[in-house]
Amino acid sequence: MNKKDRYAAAQALIGISVFLLIYTYFFYSTYQTIPGLAESWSVALLLSMTAVLAGLLIELSRFWGWVIEVKINVDLLILQGGPAAVLGLVPAPLWLQVGGHNYPYIFFADPVVTGISGVWLGVVLFRSIFNNKKIKEDLKDQKKA
Repeated sequence: MNKKDRYAAAQALIGISVFLLIYTYFFYSTYQTIPGLAESWSVALLLSMTAVLAGLLIELSRFWGWVIEVKINVDLLILQGGPAAVLGLVPAPLWLQVGGHNYPYIFFADPVVTGISGVWLGVVLFRSIFNNKKIKEDLKDQKKA
């Protein structure tokens, strides 16, 4: 199996994994409810976890087949990861308890905002911690192409 076929197979695997994560969230949030007040908290936490994992997997697909090195980019982690973590990890019931149904708290509690921010947090986490490591063989392949 050549490098392009492995990359395509990895993209398909990651795409299926992201789909299964999102499907699992919707299945458990809709059909496997927990009675009482704990239901809204568990659904909100499940959404946050699902979104962050999906973002990590999406960003992992960019690095598939490369040698990865740990190289922490603190500026990216703080400037983009901080706000994304606040919006993606703070559960909706907490926003509603703090500010009621007033703007901007109702916006922060919206599941779409939580989902998008969680996915972005996963992308930023992976991007700010890992980097492609260039090795001599890759540089030779690029010069030939």
